[in-house]
Amino acid sequence: MRRHNVLASVGGLLAALVLVGTAVLPAAAATSNTSIGGSGNGLKVSPVTTDLTITPGQTKTTVVYAQNVTSAPITLQVVINDFTASGDESGAPALLLNPGQYAPTHSLKRFVAPISNITLQPGEQKGVNVAVSIPKDASAGGYYGAVRFVPASTNTSSTVTLSASVASLILVRVPGAVKEDMQMLSLGVNQGTGGASQVLFTSNKNIIATMRFQNSGDVQEQPFGKLLLKQGSKTLATYEINNTTPAGNVLPGSIRRFTVNLDKTGAFGKFTVIGNFGYGSNGQLLSGQTTFYVIPLALIGIVIAIILVILFFIFVFPKMVRSYNKRVIQKASRR
Repeated sequence: MRRHNVLASVGGLLAALVLVGTAVLPAAAATSNTSIGGSGNGLKVSPVTTDLTITPGQTKTTVVYAQNVTSAPITLQVVINDFTASGDESGAPALLLNPGQYAPTHSLKRFVAPISNITLQPGEQKGVNVAVSIPKDASAGGYYGAVRFVPASTNTSSTVTLSASVASLILVRVPGAVKEDMQMLSLGVNQGTGGASQVLFTSNKNIIATMRFQNSGDVQEQPFGKLLLKQGSKTLATYEINNTTPAGNVLPGSIRRFTVNLDKTGAFGKFTVIGNFGYGSNGQLLSGQTTFYVIPLALIGIVIAIILVILFFIFVFPKMVRSYNKRVIQKASRR
């Protein structure tokens, strides 16, 4: 019985040390300086993102600025494109570049008046008026699109990325009976970006907390809130999520991840990450938590060596003693 208890304790400790798996808990405008045509030559566009609230039947005009930072004049087409969320959960927009293509839902392109080409001299900046008219019968919710600047000689239907073509995003909220419904799918911890969540780390370097939000509503949302890093009852650090300018949006029907570098994690021990977040016009709450361990590789090696020594004395050493005693008895009986 005693041997069985010792074996169970040793086995449990060994399992805890080698545990590696998921720790996921479900729970309830700047300036874009992107080059067109090579390093040192390009077009600056600002703001990166514009957020508007427009009631049905109303028109609002916003200004998007473009500056030629090349050494030659440039003529630009001003193109309106819809976009959807990219499939990699990064929040990057996936532009719909075909001139006749519209987003299946939340299309802003059909509400924006056409804009004439512009010509910019070297160093010149111009503002482009973007008029957004929401029909009287438009449904409440979110609509979004991009104002894209393309050299006039470029075929606008070609596959040009957002960064290559330089664009300013416009996100419109139409008030009314809006459905706001967002969930936090997971809160996990991993080392570096990407990969599955873990519960055991051999180093406290580059430990990242990842939160994944899913928007099941019909308007874009900007989650906000704080993440606590704790060891026991002690709070080691407090981090804010999505506190950049502009804040990141989770588009309807999409999932977006946000990450935080847990740079205050200690070199050894058990740690807990607790997230409390809000979203929407009424500050709806979301929360979750996960636990992880940091055990240095050298310490794991020492503990495993100790376990092996214990196993040796439990199983191997008694057999050696019995074998030795048996040989002694056999020699004595021959005399």
